[in-house]
Amino acid sequence: MRNKISFLRRVVQIVSLILIVYGGYIFKTRLEAETGKPLFPKLKAPEDAMSTTKFEKGKILWPSGTNPVLENYPPSLICRFNPRGGLFKACIFHFISENLTWQTHIKYLLPHLTLFILLCFLFGRIWCGWVCPIGTVGDFITSIRKKMNIPAKRFPSGFRVSLRLFSYGIMAIAFFISTLIGIPNFRRFQCYLFLPYCQICPARLICPLFGLIKPGWKDFENAITSTFTILAWIVMGIFLAAFYFGRRIWCHLCPVGLINSWFNRGAGIELKKKAVNCNKCGLCTETCPMGLTEMYDKNTDGIYNQNGCIMCLRCVEICPKDGCLSVSFFGKKITESKFK
Repeated sequence: MRNKISFLRRVVQIVSLILIVYGGYIFKTRLEAETGKPLFPKLKAPEDAMSTTKFEKGKILWPSGTNPVLENYPPSLICRFNPRGGLFKACIFHFISENLTWQTHIKYLLPHLTLFILLCFLFGRIWCGWVCPIGTVGDFITSIRKKMNIPAKRFPSGFRVSLRLFSYGIMAIAFFISTLIGIPNFRRFQCYLFLPYCQICPARLICPLFGLIKPGWKDFENAITSTFTILAWIVMGIFLAAFYFGRRIWCHLCPVGLINSWFNRGAGIELKKKAVNCNKCGLCTETCPMGLTEMYDKNTDGIYNQNGCIMCLRCVEICPKDGCLSVSFFGKKITESKFK
């Protein structure tokens, strides 16, 4: 089984990236011709509110495509700024921020939230490890480091916990700003503060490049747009450094991954350990791209769906003990560790 899981994961990552990023090219014309309307209900901005379609080319939040193929929000970093709109609308963070500003009634949000929660409970953070296009880009950056025979940096568990707490801080600030500019007295700031996290997210700068489209790299019109421009450059630098030097260390900081992590425990897909078969070789900890150690530390049988686990299954693939680690879906075993 050695390398078979990694190969399958790479195939899924590449196919997912092509479908998600290039969905606007592949499916859009055909589906619109057949249905005449989007397959999912579209959430619209009030007439006096901002939306991404109101931004001109060259602005930070200018999207290269007006509408995606499907109007929904899967549990992955689906960027609104994919070329021609992409396959899906956006990520859950975009969804929440946008509708806090628009003050959308909950009854219109429930279908989208229900689908998102269902997909999270079914597969947990496998969306991060196998589907996320930005994670795939990051893994490619990591592979460059490996080709150069540069060892990955090791970070203490306290550092990873700090990143998770910082991610909560980013979420709180972004949602606070999104709520604030939805209040009538502050709506005049929507043209500058709309979707605050999207303005600094590395996906906004990376995804348009797949369509050979120049993203909004800079906007120095005023102090606010200049601040967001500089922050976006800083965050992009952190993203590149995190994947180059520390494998998936960025995923501890990603707000979308943070939301997905809430559903990892109790998800349909389960990572299990049979402690009696463990010989404490430490390979599971050594190979974990998230730097997690709980699988190694604990000597009890159980489900190890940690919040930080992206379900890449490298630990199952690399474990040399038969049946020590296994993956199941609602109790049905899918695969397990093997010596050969």
